[in-house]
Amino acid sequence: MNEIEKKIEKNKDAIISAIDKLVWLEKSGNLDAIIGFASLIKILQDFISDAVVEKSSEVLTNLGLLSAKFTNDKAMMLFNTIGDAICRCEKEPEPAGVLDVLKAMRDPDVKKAMGMLLNILKELGKNI
Repeated sequence: MNEIEKKIEKNKDAIISAIDKLVWLEKSGNLDAIIGFASLIKILQDFISDAVVEKSSEVLTNLGLLSAKFTNDKAMMLFNTIGDAICRCEKEPEPAGVLDVLKAMRDPDVKKAMGMLLNILKELGKNI
């Protein structure tokens, strides 16, 4: 008996169990889903190349340098608030026109955020 035959004989029950599971996955239609998921993982692995990792590292470095400039409480509060707002956005934004902006300006929260943006723009304009 060669080495492969010995392994098959030794693991016969596990092999039969694995085949039974494979047959069940095929009959239930889940095998195609698993293969599709495995293909997706491969695509994601290919996407996360060295260039992506390098670019991410560069972005993180720049964020670190940027964060050193924003040490006051107002700036940190603004960044935390923006991050929280982004995380709470559950749907994709739809294109908005001038009328949509005017309608949105009736909302007190939008008015408050617009006031903050106008303050930032004014200070930015002073320093450009």
